Amino acid sequence: MVPEIKKILYATDLSKNSSYAFYHAINIARRFDARIIILHAIEPIPIYIEAYAASVAEKIEKEDRQKTIDHIQRLLQEFCKKAEAQMGSPCLLLVSKTLVRIGYPVEEILKAADEEECEIIVLGTHGKGF
Repeated sequence: MVPEIKKILYATDLSKNSSYAFYHAINIARRFDARIIILHAIEPIPIYIEAYAASVAEKIEKEDRQKTIDHIQRLLQEFCKKAEAQMGSPCLLLVSKTLVRIGYPVEEILKAADEEECEIIVLGTHGKGF
């Protein structure tokens, strides 16, 4: 029996190559009539910096999170335009949620997949973001 796929976690490092993994997530979502949850994890600020300047660290994290959310939205729109040109129908309708979390990527990916009850995880290479 083939498992039912209704939720796909697409974990991205925001690199240029991550668009290929997004196309793959779109294909899977269309095939199974599933929805995509996008996740980007921001590495936490090192403890020695946080202890030295806790209020500055908190401000940086909040600003970084908002910048990342804005960046993900722009990338998503670019990815979707390219995907629509190649595949047809609108892909933004397939995305149900965008998550930006502060934490270690592996832990955050596994935690999000569990919390969001995703049946499959799609990710590309790990590399430099933006």
